[in-house]
Amino acid sequence: MRGININLFLFCFVCAGYGQSRMDNVQFFSSALNAERSIYVYLPNGYDPANDSLRYPVIYFLHGAGFDPFLFMLFASLAKGYLDDFINQQIIIPVIVVMPDGTAPPYRGSFYTNSELYGNFEDYIVEDLTEFIDQNYHTAATREKRFIMGHSMGGFGAMKLAIKHPEVYRGVAAHSGPLDLSQVRNLIPEVLSENGGTPPYSYSPSAGTFTAFGFTMAGAFSPNLNRPPYYVDFPLDSSGGIVDSVFSKWLHHSPATLAGQLSTGSDLAIYFDCGTEDELMLYPFNTAFADSLVRLGLAFEFRSYSGDHTSQLPSRVGISLAYIDSAMKASPVAVVEPNSPPQTITLYQNYPNPFNPSTTIAFSLPYSAEVTLSIYNGLGQKVESLVEERLPAGDYHYDWHPSELASGVYVYRMQAGGFVHTKKLLLLR
Repeated sequence: MRGININLFLFCFVCAGYGQSRMDNVQFFSSALNAERSIYVYLPNGYDPANDSLRYPVIYFLHGAGFDPFLFMLFASLAKGYLDDFINQQIIIPVIVVMPDGTAPPYRGSFYTNSELYGNFEDYIVEDLTEFIDQNYHTAATREKRFIMGHSMGGFGAMKLAIKHPEVYRGVAAHSGPLDLSQVRNLIPEVLSENGGTPPYSYSPSAGTFTAFGFTMAGAFSPNLNRPPYYVDFPLDSSGGIVDSVFSKWLHHSPATLAGQLSTGSDLAIYFDCGTEDELMLYPFNTAFADSLVRLGLAFEFRSYSGDHTSQLPSRVGISLAYIDSAMKASPVAVVEPNSPPQTITLYQNYPNPFNPSTTIAFSLPYSAEVTLSIYNGLGQKVESLVEERLPAGDYHYDWHPSELASGVYVYRMQAGGFVHTKKLLLLR
């Protein structure tokens, strides 16, 4: 999986010296990996190593697959310029941003997962790296000021680690990540085509993009050091069918599966997006993940957009950083499009909340759209539909009178085109 469009790198040398911020390249020893690892640390304008009284929030950004040291350096240089711009435009407050090296031979990346083949990359990120950053930089070393985000493989890693460790991270943003691994089934025809198209199949990591993707994930989710030459259990057999015993190991690592560990009262801020034309076919991975969160009664922000795997990454990162910024400030989590007037689709918190016997749910549409607005209980079951129609641009208010429902936490979900947003409400009898 590609981490970033190579064409974007042309901009990095223009913005590398912008402002008084800096991007440090640091080596540190990770006990989890038993090795020195390279990281890039962005320090915003005004950061003073001698001033211990000023503490900064931290965002950990996980890159995609297919990086080498040179691409990692270019990625960090490019990121510096964009971070300068986002802070200068007040999209996000000054922050420290940490970009760790997630590469792992022999395939295209670690998937930020503990693996016999790659090493303990989850422990490296969650434990070793967090400790090193908090000990060596002026961080606000609390869960409320610590966030994780990423793109592609890094989007998967960020979501997985945040869901598994909500005590470490306050929020997560994932761009174009494979967030529901059950959707891997949709990629099987592509893998079979790359490996000859007819059985019996003998899979090779060099066969093509989707097969390389499969071997990289197998190295993370189903490694087998007793199976040379590839040292993985591949999830497909020689006839092209799924090997259930292997695929079940993959699903154990799926964010859609792991999300079941979160309580409906979790305040983990969750944002994710994906382009509808993603050439790696990851869009269904994201819509299926959104459906899982709805069923679990978890609040989240999902945005789809017209674009491929990398074409809009800088603008999407600006949107997710605005989301993270709102969570940092302990204000209601909302998405703000950078450099746009306040004419975006907005779903407001219901009022009053908690409520009895009724509450009002409001939203704004800047343009006409097919809108659905539904209420779900704590089991993810739909209990009422408030809106199912095309609406013109405008402001809308709907009253909800749940006369026969019991007290508890409910979720309301609005979808308007590619906009999907959920919020919680509390009914008290």
